[in-house]
Amino acid sequence: MTQHDIRQASRQASPILHRRQVLLGSLLGSSAGLISLLAPPVLAAPPPFLTEAGGQFIELDPREDVSAITLRDFSGRSRPLASYRGRPCLVAFWASWCPPCLGELPILHRLQQRRDLGFAVVPVSIDRDAARAQRFIERLGLRGFASFIDREGLVASGPQSQAQTPFQLYGMPMSYIVDAGGRTAGHLAGAADWSTPDAIRLLQHFAREG
Repeated sequence: MTQHDIRQASRQASPILHRRQVLLGSLLGSSAGLISLLAPPVLAAPPPFLTEAGGQFIELDPREDVSAITLRDFSGRSRPLASYRGRPCLVAFWASWCPPCLGELPILHRLQQRRDLGFAVVPVSIDRDAARAQRFIERLGLRGFASFIDREGLVASGPQSQAQTPFQLYGMPMSYIVDAGGRTAGHLAGAADWSTPDAIRLLQHFAREG
């Protein structure tokens, strides 16, 4: 084959090669776009929050969906956590026999009165005796304090619990943040002042996520 023949064959093959390159590039671009659509969004890390006693908010990954859990108030009325979907919740577990709860419950009560924070405050007593827990609230003078109670241990569980739940208790009081999608975003064991700027900043971080 002469050089003229080789150049002629090359010119004839070039358009075919070019079309193959364009097609391959298109497929690769489409795959990259599909992968980016399927990949979960990268969430910004929550701001740190430390209590005076050295407690620290611990982020959970992966997050667990808890929206199917049903809470019950002191009158026996039920409310699913799913009803809060669309805004984050501070689910704060407390008990009448818990001395640090004496300081935390009034803080939660004050936060419940505010409507400008973008999140819900959801206290849950783990007392087995509802009357005793109610007297504890009254003794603190928390008029209008809205709390649920987990008398059967179906919502929260500790080291001695026979049935495990998504809300594991490693101390008392203990709080979980549930994100706007109904998933556990993190927890903090021990008493905390949830009205401090750092605490509000942490809670509003999850409000912005939604």
